[in-house]
Amino acid sequence: MITTTQLTNGLTVIVEEMDHVESVSYDMLIPGGLVVDEPTTVGASLILAELLGRGAGGMDARQLSAAFDAAGIRHGEGVGMDRFSLSGSLVADKLERALELLSCMVRDASLPEGEIESIQSVMQQDIAALNDNPARKSMVELTKRYYPQPFNRSSLGEAEGIAASTRETMTGLYSRYFVPQRAILSIAGNVRAARVLEWVERYLGSWPGSGTTLPEFGSLTPHAYYPLQVESAQLQIVMAAPSVKFAEPGYYDGKIAVSILGASMFGRLFVEVREKRGLCYSVYARHGATTSYGTVTAYVGTTPERAQESLDVLLREFEGLRGTVTPDELARAKTNLKAALVMGEESPGSRAASNGGDWWLLKRIRSLQEIANGIDTVSLDSIEAFLASYPFRPCSILTLGSRPLDLPSGVVG
Repeated sequence: MITTTQLTNGLTVIVEEMDHVESVSYDMLIPGGLVVDEPTTVGASLILAELLGRGAGGMDARQLSAAFDAAGIRHGEGVGMDRFSLSGSLVADKLERALELLSCMVRDASLPEGEIESIQSVMQQDIAALNDNPARKSMVELTKRYYPQPFNRSSLGEAEGIAASTRETMTGLYSRYFVPQRAILSIAGNVRAARVLEWVERYLGSWPGSGTTLPEFGSLTPHAYYPLQVESAQLQIVMAAPSVKFAEPGYYDGKIAVSILGASMFGRLFVEVREKRGLCYSVYARHGATTSYGTVTAYVGTTPERAQESLDVLLREFEGLRGTVTPDELARAKTNLKAALVMGEESPGSRAASNGGDWWLLKRIRSLQEIANGIDTVSLDSIEAFLASYPFRPCSILTLGSRPLDLPSGVVG
């Protein structure tokens, strides 16, 4: 059973009772994230998320960590493009203590200035390490060029922005965005909703403050080819194309169609680009979506000598999907998607995250049956309708390596 309640301060509380487990998980989402960083301090939100665990409620970093450990709470704090997140997993009878500690972090974090420099140093090293991870770097570079500002920011932040962030930057972000209005607390596990709501009211009911408006998504940039030339023994190819948005008609058709192309070793891209021709060491395609946009991304990692043929085959497989999907491919893709759904949704952590994510995007929670029914309704005809509406071109392509490649006419414009 799932209960959804909004407190008077604007915090939405979702509780799913799961009698068959012994544990419980929580997932709190707070509007903010990388999109609210100032242009001169992109990455400040990453530092803030790390600082949340460095002291709160009158406890220093060591004491706060000891308090979580004493209750057996495995917790984590992070930041996404448009939200801060705080999550935890524990045995069910320690939930009240977990909520007390969670309230300390969101209401009374100390944000110690002495911790900031070491956090900045680690983050700067992560950014520098991109040069040793060309696959990730190529996707970061494409994201910067494909999405509108500020939704094109790297999940690592920017080196200059991280260096320019101060404690004053942190306190400003914390006071503006760590407020209950539009925040979501999702809890799932062996609990009773009525008791959970009592605890949430006790520790978070008097949490004050009203939220600020996040930036609108805007429009995607014109499609283009971006050849970034660097000396390397590898050549990275990444592609992005518009697709169906989350929960729109055709959403599951898009998920299935792209999985047929490249979600596993049975996907067409793996078979054609790697297995049959031996052109690359890695290839995949994925479908991602929010209520603001849908995107199909693809990646090929290869050598400069084999890059042109790899790109040609990649584009040919995307183009050739229309009218060629077989009943066996469709059945296998459905089975795999359902299996991932069932296995992923059996744990309290997955349920807490899924319920919170649904409410964040849709202001309602999809049942497992609703999702399964959406997958079941996908047919060969509905996939053809999806491909007619979203033909994977025009798209944007970025290459990272020692040479540019030739693109067929009409691919990027």
